[in-house]
Amino acid sequence: MAVPSPGKDKHWTEKISRSGYFFGAVLLHLIVFVMIATWVIFPAFYPPPQPGFTATYLPPPSPPPQPPPPTDPNVPAPSHADSAPTPVVIVERNAPQAILVPVPNDVTLSLTPVDVQKKLMIKIPTTTTTISPARLKKIKDLMLKAGRTPDDLIGSHHDPRNIRAKFAVYLASYADGDWGCNTRLDDTGKIIGGSLPDLTAKIGEWSHGRITAEVVPTPLDIGGPELLEKKPPFIFFTGHKDFHLTDGEIKNLQDYLEMGGVIWGDNALAGQGSRFDVAFRREMKRVVPDLDKNFKPVEMDDPIFTQSWYTITKLPTGMNYYAEPMEHLDIDGKLAILYTPNDYSDMLSMRILPGDTEIAPTGNSRSYTSPLITSATFLGRSDLFFRNFTLPSCLACDQLGMNVIGYLLVRFDDDLLLTP
Repeated sequence: MAVPSPGKDKHWTEKISRSGYFFGAVLLHLIVFVMIATWVIFPAFYPPPQPGFTATYLPPPSPPPQPPPPTDPNVPAPSHADSAPTPVVIVERNAPQAILVPVPNDVTLSLTPVDVQKKLMIKIPTTTTTISPARLKKIKDLMLKAGRTPDDLIGSHHDPRNIRAKFAVYLASYADGDWGCNTRLDDTGKIIGGSLPDLTAKIGEWSHGRITAEVVPTPLDIGGPELLEKKPPFIFFTGHKDFHLTDGEIKNLQDYLEMGGVIWGDNALAGQGSRFDVAFRREMKRVVPDLDKNFKPVEMDDPIFTQSWYTITKLPTGMNYYAEPMEHLDIDGKLAILYTPNDYSDMLSMRILPGDTEIAPTGNSRSYTSPLITSATFLGRSDLFFRNFTLPSCLACDQLGMNVIGYLLVRFDDDLLLTP
């Protein structure tokens, strides 16, 4: 019987699976297939951009630079003056004349004012006001009454150190009030010394006579006709106790604020919640009853502290070390009522001699020979009832008082530039 040779009974698939040539050929065909499929399929999924897409979403190519024009030998070369940039005239609200600002070479006159402002990095001021022309005329009359001149109103640049003024200072007398609490009165009721005379004397000294203020000896009855006839730039309103203004006083104060006057209220019984504090807030809201106008703190970056005679970075402490924020109530965006709750009025009663290192001689309540005498009572009891009545503290309060009066005199200067 014949024996079959090995390998003849094996199936052909088994023979192929053991062939290395076969697997090499399969792998080669698979690589070629992937390369061809990639080249054909990917363009089908990502077609080239159409002409409309290119025109809409792609920026146009930059044009080639133009050749320079031919030089004409007959035309002279431009001088340095001819090549200077053209100035743009910008009128500032704070200045009476136009200011020429050179325009850089890369700024063209076709730019808008906003573009020019961004290029030059300057602020173009506005020349608008919310104050009616009729009220502006009243305000101008009041400022002229205070010794300002038309030239001074437009030439001071709103800096109290640049102005000249000569005006009367009035202590307000009012119903139910003890308004003479921090002044010295003689037997006839006339002012002979105290806070206002001492403050005005300091203002005259520190301003070298540029601002001259004289205290009217007779307190001003705010319910009578004199308030609107005299037109003082401000009235000083102080006291210790509760009070209620009459309807006539309320009406007079409303008309007075309308013409640009200011009520400077100082609480001679320092601290919020005291009798005068409660009464003053209540009665002033009768004067300005608008719901959108209320007392707000005077921030330390206010012009009273930063743009007047002295730069004040810390609120002065008043009597008994009170240092509560000053408050203001505005009309047409301008200060109308200023309230100082820290009894600065008694602090102003210290008469500080020229040089600011000595105090004027003192006297008792029955023997005053000069309005420039410091109260012996305040000094003698400065460690008990009148704490903080010291030379440095009173000097700081004087500086604040001068800043306040200086600011009151210039706060409408921007708006008055628009009046004829």
